[in-house]
Amino acid sequence: MRIKKPRGTRDFSAREMEKREYVENIIISVIRSYNYKRVLTPTFEHVELFELKSGEEIQEHLYVFEDKSGRRLCLRPEATASVCRMFAEELRSERLPLKLFYSCPMFRYERPQKGRYREFWQIGVELIGTDRPEADAEVISIAVNSLKKLGLEFTLEIGHLGVLGALMNELGIKREKQDHLITLIDKKDTRKIKKCVKDKTLLRLIELRGDKKIMDVAESILIDYNNTWDELKNLKSVLSWLDVLGMEYTIDLGIARGLEYYTGMVFEIRVPDLGAQNQICGGGRYDNLIELFSGINVPASGFAFGFDRVMEALEFQSIHIPKRMTDVVIAPVNEDMQDDAMKIASQLREYFTVDMDLMGRKLNRIIGYADEMNSRYVIIIGPEDMEEEMVTVRDMKTREQKKVRIEDILQEITQ
Repeated sequence: MRIKKPRGTRDFSAREMEKREYVENIIISVIRSYNYKRVLTPTFEHVELFELKSGEEIQEHLYVFEDKSGRRLCLRPEATASVCRMFAEELRSERLPLKLFYSCPMFRYERPQKGRYREFWQIGVELIGTDRPEADAEVISIAVNSLKKLGLEFTLEIGHLGVLGALMNELGIKREKQDHLITLIDKKDTRKIKKCVKDKTLLRLIELRGDKKIMDVAESILIDYNNTWDELKNLKSVLSWLDVLGMEYTIDLGIARGLEYYTGMVFEIRVPDLGAQNQICGGGRYDNLIELFSGINVPASGFAFGFDRVMEALEFQSIHIPKRMTDVVIAPVNEDMQDDAMKIASQLREYFTVDMDLMGRKLNRIIGYADEMNSRYVIIIGPEDMEEEMVTVRDMKTREQKKVRIEDILQEITQ
C-alpha cells in the first residue's frame, strides 16, 4: 500500500534541513544576543485558549479534535497565546521583564498554496512585563537585525492599533463591531469598511502611509480626538527610538493585523517582490492578553517570523546558504584497516564532525565521496603507515597530503 504525506505538509531532505538549520541558527543567535531565553509550549492546547482573542481568521482554521475523555483540544495555530498562558500558569513569580523566544511548528487547516501550508514554522519572541516604547523598539530591532544578518532586502512597516481602537471608541463604534472592523482593515477591504463606518475620519486615517511627515497629517485629522491623540504620541515615541537605532521604516496607519489581541504598536516586514504571500514577519504590542488568563494586567509585545516564507525570500533573492562542511572523512585502504579506522574516527569525533567509509569502497571512491560531503580532510589509513603509527592526511582544498603521526592528527587538523 502506497501512503503519501498529508495534504499541506512537506518532507525536508537532509540538504533542505541543513539550509533551514543554518538560517534558524543565525536568527536565534541574534535573538540570544538580546538575552532572550528559549521556551517550548505544548503542540496542542485547549481550544478555548484560541477562541478568546485570536481573531476570526485563525478560529476558522483551527485543527480541533476531542481526546478520549471528550476534551476539546486543538493544534496550536500560533504561539503568543500559548506563551501568555504559560506565563499566567507558571511564570508569574519570575522577575520582569521576561524575554522569551520559541521556534516550532504551527498548524492551520486552510487551503494549501505557495507560501501557505497546514504545517508551518514560526520563530518568535515575546517581551513580557514592560509597556515602555523602547521595549517596542527592541522587539522591532530584533526582527530587523535578524533579517539584515541573513542579507535579506525587505521593508519595515509600522502602525498602531491603539490609535485605531481609540478612534473607534471616540466615534462610538461598539466593541463587538470593532473586532470585525479590524479584520476588514487588515484585509484592506475598503468597500466593506465604508459600509460599516459612515464617518470619514477613520477612512482618512487608515489611508495614511509614508514617512514621518504623515504624522503631521494624522495629528490634523485627529485634532478633536483627545484619547486618540494620546495613542498617537505613543507611536511617535516608538518611532523616535527607531530613529535612535537608525532604522528605515514606512508608517502605515492602515496596518491592523489579523489577531484581535493587539492593543498598540503593530508592525509588518515584507519582501515586496515575493508575491501575494510577501509578509515574512509581523507583531506588535498586546497589553490585555495575559489578563484574560490570569486576571492580572501584564503588558507585553512580540513578533513571529513566518520561517517558511523567510526561506522562500532567501531563495528568491538568490542568497547563498553555504553547504555544511564535514571536517574529516576516514578512508581505510582495505578491509583489514577497518578496526584502526574506526578507532581513529571515534577519537576524533570528540573534536570534529567525522565520517568514515562504511561501504568497502576503493580509496579513489572514498575521496570522491569526501568531495561530495564537502570534507575538509581525508585521513588515509594504510598498512605500511600503521606499522609506523602514521596516517596520511589529505587536504581536500589544496589536494596536498602528508604523513602525520597518529598522536599528532589533532594538532595537524586544528592548524
